[in-house]
Amino acid sequence: MPAIAVELGCSQRTVWWWLHRFNRSGLQGLEDLGGQGREWRITEEDRSQIISVVKTVPPGRMRWEPDGELWVFPRVCTLR
Repeated sequence: MPAIAVELGCSQRTVWWWLHRFNRSGLQGLEDLGGQGREWRITEEDRSQIISVVKTVPPGRMRWEPDGELWVFPRVCTLR
């Protein structure tokens, strides 16, 4: 197992976990389980609005300010 982990660039525990799933369920055990992870706390509409605001460059302004400050921070904070 150590050689497999080195070859794949992952931990031995990860190799063991996938091997265990394969031994238990065959090829089907290697498929994505889905439904994993935390659910979104915002709606897809809110997410789209935030992305739109962040990508918008205000008239007469550069995307990145010379001091590295992002111009969008105050606007993102006001979204609710």
